[in-house]
Amino acid sequence: MPGKVVDLEGKPHRSTRPVVSDFWFAQVDVRLGRIEFMVTRLERQIWAVVCGCFGLLVFEIVKALSGRAL
Repeated sequence: MPGKVVDLEGKPHRSTRPVVSDFWFAQVDVRLGRIEFMVTRLERQIWAVVCGCFGLLVFEIVKALSGRAL
């Protein structure tokens, strides 16, 4: 479709080649995206561990208050 785009004057529109820095910025964006994904996954794992520990603490409190083993 780029060959069919024309300016208002009727001249064919030529697409310019991307600047080399665009490729570099794209690579940086990909790496930052991967880092953000890893941080999000680590955050979820930490929350899972915290919630699991809190659940065990609740069981221990209930066990101590009831005076019997669960």
